[in-house]
Amino acid sequence: MKKVAVFGNTGGGKSTLARRLADLTRLPLYPLDLIQYRPGGGEVPHEEYSRGHADLLSKDAWIIDGFGDVASAWERFAAADTLVYIDCLSSYIIGG
Repeated sequence: MKKVAVFGNTGGGKSTLARRLADLTRLPLYPLDLIQYRPGGGEVPHEEYSRGHADLLSKDAWIIDGFGDVASAWERFAAADTLVYIDCLSSYIIGG
């Protein structure tokens, strides 16, 4: 398990689980909010987000927390070796 995509519903515990996984695995954690939004909450231009996302995917190992947009989510899912889907009622781990 070197490339983990954590995604799902808002408020489902994605960030908490992603931080815990990063602690346990020592894989670097990359919350998508840090490349998708500016400090204070303004959204970055889509091209800037796409470049940042592509840079994350090119790394040897990662845990990426968040959804981003549909196109980048599918790119991330294809690059990941483990998918973790979180919803408010249950969670599922695929791969790993």
